[in-house]
Amino acid sequence: MIGGLISLFGRQAQAQSQSVTLDWITPETGIMGVERVIYPSKRVGVDVAFHVVKPPNYDVERGRRFPTLYWLHGTGGNRASLRPMAAYFSAAMARGDMPPCLVVMPNGQADSLWCDSLDGSAPVETILMQEILPLVDTKFRTRADRRHRLLEGFSMGGFGAGRLGMRHHNQFGAISMLASGPLQATLTRDEGPAFKADLRALLLQRLFGGDQARFLRESPRGMALIYGDAVRAGTKMRIAIGGDDFTRSANEDFSRYLVTLNIPHDFTIVPGVGHDARKLIDQLGFAFHRDFFGAV
Repeated sequence: MIGGLISLFGRQAQAQSQSVTLDWITPETGIMGVERVIYPSKRVGVDVAFHVVKPPNYDVERGRRFPTLYWLHGTGGNRASLRPMAAYFSAAMARGDMPPCLVVMPNGQADSLWCDSLDGSAPVETILMQEILPLVDTKFRTRADRRHRLLEGFSMGGFGAGRLGMRHHNQFGAISMLASGPLQATLTRDEGPAFKADLRALLLQRLFGGDQARFLRESPRGMALIYGDAVRAGTKMRIAIGGDDFTRSANEDFSRYLVTLNIPHDFTIVPGVGHDARKLIDQLGFAFHRDFFGAV
């Protein structure tokens, strides 16, 4: 029995102390109209970078202010998806498919779930809300109010958009959760896709100290329960998932959970799409963004 406990605690300590490489400076994209911003973060004591995709008419209509889309990337970090998604949004605005807006692309590290880490080394939520958001409104011509801020994310970013959008409902007027995960009530090896089992076990220890109740409180489910009244009062919300996505059942269950809480939201299943952000958005289009931003 004692040996078993020692083994258990040893595995927990190993998971908590496993080295995590923090990558705060993401590279230039080389895409016209995409600006990299590097600033000295007081929170982590080093320089932090984020990117902003500007609408095609930003430098021409200098007296005009624009709404803001905050885009949260998925697991694996911002480096892999940054350039493709920046190019995607830039092209969509150039074609007129996407309404003109500033697309802010912060760095949520590889697997933070867009939560502040327990050890304080990767406070991605604090950096986004207390440093990046006010800096964007200072440096760029934004319409700096919740009515013109939309928070959207894919996969881990969808989890982040759900939890941050509801927690910070006074800052964001709309939430878009795309192929989000993990949306289950517990973060166990057995609940969810098998190929993510090791990651779930690791994140439970690193981010939530092995505490399932803490995970639930910090998840979109917990935020919906805590902030449901405020969300119901004036937050536009949508959930979208590909019909062939491995997170489909969890997204369906989360939508049903929101229904039990009487939280209005749009729920869409897109046939024939797997876990692919660009294919999902291709099929969805930008009606949600246009409806929220209105005449911009």
